Amino acid sequence: MPSTHTSASRVVDACIVRGWNRESPTLSATFDIDRFMAGSGQVDLRDIPWDDVPKYPLTPAALRTLRYFLNTESATFYYLRALMGTKAAMVEPDMAPFLSAWNYEEEFHGRAFRRFVEAYGERVDEGYRGDMYLRRTNVERITDGVALGLSVVLPDAWPSIHMLWGAIAEHTTYNAYRQLITRTQHPVLAEICSRIMKQEAKHFAFYFQQARARLAESAMGRKLAQVLLPRIWTPVGDGMSPTEEAHHALRYLFDGAEGEVIPAIERKIGTLPGLEGFDIFTRYVERAGLKRAPAEWLAVPPGSTPAGGTTEVAPSDPTG
Repeated sequence: MPSTHTSASRVVDACIVRGWNRESPTLSATFDIDRFMAGSGQVDLRDIPWDDVPKYPLTPAALRTLRYFLNTESATFYYLRALMGTKAAMVEPDMAPFLSAWNYEEEFHGRAFRRFVEAYGERVDEGYRGDMYLRRTNVERITDGVALGLSVVLPDAWPSIHMLWGAIAEHTTYNAYRQLITRTQHPVLAEICSRIMKQEAKHFAFYFQQARARLAESAMGRKLAQVLLPRIWTPVGDGMSPTEEAHHALRYLFDGAEGEVIPAIERKIGTLPGLEGFDIFTRYVERAGLKRAPAEWLAVPPGSTPAGGTTEVAPSDPTG
């Protein structure tokens, strides 16, 4: 009879594969808003075995990272506010429907992580979202002001930066959950993440397609991406959570500047018009001096096979 750890590892491996929607390559070429809206909804958690959550230990580093993404997913509606104030959201037929559904789905990603953390036995304060907003960093506040000003001054060019920023964020998040599965080896968390990843892949497809079309049409958009973005960009979640929490997550998930995931994200974004050689993510982790995660942060249970050892693993690129 296989050990519990071996069985859990098989569940984890299967979840990685399921988290990769094999139909997603077509989404990067054509995004059908009606199909997306018809299939949109909260991530289905009705059959999740919540009582099993505390049976599989997590390292303190893993729990800290989970709280970071609980906050990040729960902050989506703050970003929605900025996006809905743009000209594109008002006049383009696909934009407002997508943003509404995107916000709804992301809200339930945050709720999923909150329920998991609480099922593990950790406390989440009722007012965590308001506290997060009030304590956001000065850089986040300044970036909000810059974005608002540029959306007014450059109403036709600025949405390309919004869409580019969203593409980077969604690609990062997709890979973050892929890494959470492999680094925690927690079968219940793996199941939750695999379901969330399917939605994140669709979100990425929308943002990536929008960024590609807008950058191709807008010389000013490409200029802003080349000149301004390296000066104001920070990774998803940094600003709404303290920067040291972002740095911890980037080490835990991606091994900082020493890992392979961040360059893979950059290669995909670098295929967009005007972004050849895109490397602002690498420059960010290098400036911060972020190194490989210590071994004690990670969890590979005794007797288990690390996810990906014998099973096909979801690619780092959600579009295949």
